[in-house]
Amino acid sequence: MIYKVKMLQKTPDYFPLMAIIAVGIAVRVAAIAGFNHSPQSDELAYQSMALGLIGGSGIIDNMGNYAMYNVGYPLFVLAPAFIIFGEYLLVAKLANLILGVVSIFLCYLTAKEAGAGRLGRLLAAAAWAIYLPASVYGVYLAKENLMIPLMLGVIWCASRLAKDPTWKISAVCGVLFGLLALTGSAALALVGLVVLALMLGHISFPQRLGLGLLILLVAMVVTTPWLARNWRVIGAPVLNTNGGFNLYLGNNPAATGWFMSIADTPRGPTWSELRLGGEVQASEILKQEAISWIKAHPSEFLSLAFKKAVYFWTPPFHEGKGQGSTFETIVRVMWLTQFLVLVAVAILSLAVLPLRNSQLAILWLAIASYTTLHMLFYVIFRYREPIMPIVVIIAGLAVESLIAARTQGLKKIQIKFE
Repeated sequence: MIYKVKMLQKTPDYFPLMAIIAVGIAVRVAAIAGFNHSPQSDELAYQSMALGLIGGSGIIDNMGNYAMYNVGYPLFVLAPAFIIFGEYLLVAKLANLILGVVSIFLCYLTAKEAGAGRLGRLLAAAAWAIYLPASVYGVYLAKENLMIPLMLGVIWCASRLAKDPTWKISAVCGVLFGLLALTGSAALALVGLVVLALMLGHISFPQRLGLGLLILLVAMVVTTPWLARNWRVIGAPVLNTNGGFNLYLGNNPAATGWFMSIADTPRGPTWSELRLGGEVQASEILKQEAISWIKAHPSEFLSLAFKKAVYFWTPPFHEGKGQGSTFETIVRVMWLTQFLVLVAVAILSLAVLPLRNSQLAILWLAIASYTTLHMLFYVIFRYREPIMPIVVIIAGLAVESLIAARTQGLKKIQIKFE
């Protein structure tokens, strides 16, 4: 990465990219200064896990669970930031700002690896720099802040493996997958696009198999310490214990497709009692109940899954809690506008003939895979944010290609008249 930065300094992209990053920093600082937010819900769990690790009581969330939530964000971001700079919320928000800057740079690199020219890769970086949710969610103690750069890293690796499959890139990909497994299990939906990338690489089947096994092995090395800890502490070598819980919230007689409280499900009255058996057992019971409901109601399950896909990509028409200020209303309108433009332009890429290649296929497969996984569970708008940089990159590619086609067309017309 250091080598790439040094090389970048010698390219025409360096100064405009630094200007884009400066704008991204300014927008994120403005969000931190202007958005007075206190941790709640999942944020309190991540904060508790980090503080417990620092304080010596162990990684335990605010409800007493040992592995209900993914450990990556509190372990790799919050805890180190608190240890070095103090246990202040501002410290966590500034750590998220750094992750945001890394993500802007990775949008540039990933777009470049996907075949974008100078305009396309700078557009991708610029769009992510000013995309409002990327700044607003940086104020939250949310795992998505770490998932975004990790997912971009995996997709960069996939694009590189499709063109130049090497042991080094495979090892890096394995590390990133391991970190993603610890940070947000949903991101493991990207496994399919890495498999596709290896299939596209011009190497023999034994070489593909070897590189794939290397990715798996390295990922296992990264996750094994946490799996061993959970085996010792809760009796099961699991990444987390929320799989069954989340599956049940999305597949029960009262499910709507959106997130719902466990209290609003048929399990609500007995949830406290069920927890007494331990988080592993509770998750397993909920998983089996969800599977039983799916088997008994296959048509309802498929209908609900389709609704979740629609909900997942529903434009952000919603309003905040309570009576929002005029400024909040303006920000929400800007967010909606940005989202609609980016998605529309990204979809337009499917009609641009020069973009119909393996690199674009990898990007769209990432979006499809990530969406499909959420069709099994439930939808929260925040869960969509880790895949939005890919939409941004595709949009950058589309705009660049359309401008190039128009320029080429104008040149042909000029030559004709001459």
